[in-house]
Amino acid sequence: MREKIFLQAEHIAVSFGEQKVLDFDRFVVYQGERIGLVGANGAGKTTLLRVLAGELEPDAGTVRLMCDTHFFRQFSEGIDPFELNGKETKAMRVQDKIWQETVSGGEDTRMRLAWMFSSAKRLVFLDEPTANLDMKGIALLKRKLLELDTMIIVSHDRALLNALCTRIVEVRDGKLTSYEGNYDDYTRLKEQAVRRQWTEYENYTSEKKRLEKVYVQKKQKAASIEKLPKGMTPREAGLRNFLSKHPKDAKAGRMEASAKNVLERLEHMEVKEKPRELPKMRPDFRLTNPPENAVVIRGEGISFSYENGAEIFRDASFQIRNRSRVAVVGENGMGKTTLLKLIREEYPLEEGSIYVVPKASIGLLDQNMASIDYDKTVIENVMKDSVQSESIARTILARLLLSAQDMGKKAAVLSGGERIKLAFAKLFVGRANVLILDEPTNYLDIPSVEALEEMFSEYEGVLVFVSHDEAFIRACATEILEVRDGRTVNYLGTPEEFFGAGAQ
Repeated sequence: MREKIFLQAEHIAVSFGEQKVLDFDRFVVYQGERIGLVGANGAGKTTLLRVLAGELEPDAGTVRLMCDTHFFRQFSEGIDPFELNGKETKAMRVQDKIWQETVSGGEDTRMRLAWMFSSAKRLVFLDEPTANLDMKGIALLKRKLLELDTMIIVSHDRALLNALCTRIVEVRDGKLTSYEGNYDDYTRLKEQAVRRQWTEYENYTSEKKRLEKVYVQKKQKAASIEKLPKGMTPREAGLRNFLSKHPKDAKAGRMEASAKNVLERLEHMEVKEKPRELPKMRPDFRLTNPPENAVVIRGEGISFSYENGAEIFRDASFQIRNRSRVAVVGENGMGKTTLLKLIREEYPLEEGSIYVVPKASIGLLDQNMASIDYDKTVIENVMKDSVQSESIARTILARLLLSAQDMGKKAAVLSGGERIKLAFAKLFVGRANVLILDEPTNYLDIPSVEALEEMFSEYEGVLVFVSHDEAFIRACATEILEVRDGRTVNYLGTPEEFFGAGAQ
């Protein structure tokens, strides 16, 4: 039996200009539910949260709230320090930050979360609560959120959705589709739906071919029956049919009628669309002239401090092996991004050395998109510095969920997420054989992150990346480098070993 209703939305419609963002009949939240909202960028997840929270008035429909609520927004809205609960600020480890004028992005997120937990509201709306949090902060947040009774959460962190959610609601084309369980249950149910779609499509195409063959055979048979007897003119055959109802011609008529019935069955068949199938062609990695060394990057006895005196590394050592995919992890401020910049020689070392083998060609994700020519099309941008064929380039773009229509668009009209995918495509078809990436999944929706995971898991070169996304790390990384205490880089082995050990 369901618990009592906390929220009920009916006949909701929201449009921005000509674009209809939401258009659904009913959405109900019961006490005790923890609902994850998923969908592509721009699908309307944040808009839905704002409507449900009463912050945005829908064009049509009603929202009824039967309890008190708190809305945790993705971007800072400020907090009232006097409303903070000491227990919650201590739990979120920000008790010494409350009265500071400036705080980091991660500290701001923790303070706003402490404010939310202090509010003790019965229904909580959360929009990307893990933004700016490191792995330790995410683990802390996960424990605290499990204490909440009822929530609706938008997050790209699949591990968080798996740990929290009792129901997943997909926002797509303005409609809401509900799936019981967590994110893994959602993907399993979606895969089952795709398999059913394939079965229906295969049955449809098989039956269509069979009926088409039967129709042709019946038409041919009717035509052969209707052939005039030797020496008889059409006028004579018509007179004979009228006077005698010749059985041979009656049989031809029945065959024609049977063929017509088959044709009607064909025309009234319910069309089953073929499920979308992404191409699997991979780049020819030999064209990047990859290094053959067992170790591609080696750091020994490195020390580095910023100009303000803050020590980041002291006598730290590490190595990056060939064909490895290495996730650099650690708390905020420990030096993960700094390590990537030291490898790229953006900062001078105080002591020690970082050696990169001569044949290593380093590729970076262009966060500023400076390499994109906005007057050129997507495919023209990708082919500009490509060592791969155009067919490979188009396959890479398709696998990153850019459509054939997108490939002909000018880069200037692409969304932010589409531009990032274009930048990734340029990396995959370019000369780079070592990719060094800082938070590569930022600004990507879950479907795009999963597409990127598949590409990275097949990548034949060296991949070094910073990420706080546990699911992404598990899917992509073969090894872990942990930056700890701001001084040392400890190699901890595989993601399974690292996360199994509790990511201490």
